[in-house]
Amino acid sequence: MASSSPQKTRRGFLREVLFGWFFLTILPAFYVLAEYLYPRTKKDAAITDLPIAKLTEVPLNSFKIIRLKKKPIMVMNSEQAQVKAFSLICTHLGCVVEYREEEQKFHCNCHGSVFDKDGKNLSGPAPTPLKPYRVKLTSTDILISEG
Repeated sequence: MASSSPQKTRRGFLREVLFGWFFLTILPAFYVLAEYLYPRTKKDAAITDLPIAKLTEVPLNSFKIIRLKKKPIMVMNSEQAQVKAFSLICTHLGCVVEYREEEQKFHCNCHGSVFDKDGKNLSGPAPTPLKPYRVKLTSTDILISEG
């Protein structure tokens, strides 16, 4: 008696391999199309009016470093009582910059970029200024939002 299961042929095997290869090749295109048609909600939603400090915590002519979503941000209250907030991530390669009070400048210790108190790049390889945050003051709090 002959077995009831069909025997695989070389042609059938090659057809299955080619179909599998075609499916794996076209799968990324379907993924991109699905992402375009049904976009996911943004993971890092825009920051809007998030309270980050009390006005009393940042007195005149001082600063405070805080963490927002694991990223360092500096809130500065200038001599003119102007409150500013900047990301402390260098725009060159993402190193954390430090504020040197004696020079009143931000310095990136990785590659030597220098930024002024307004976050503008003065020297070094950094292509753009530090990312600013919009600051809103209430009677007691400092609120920030992405600019």
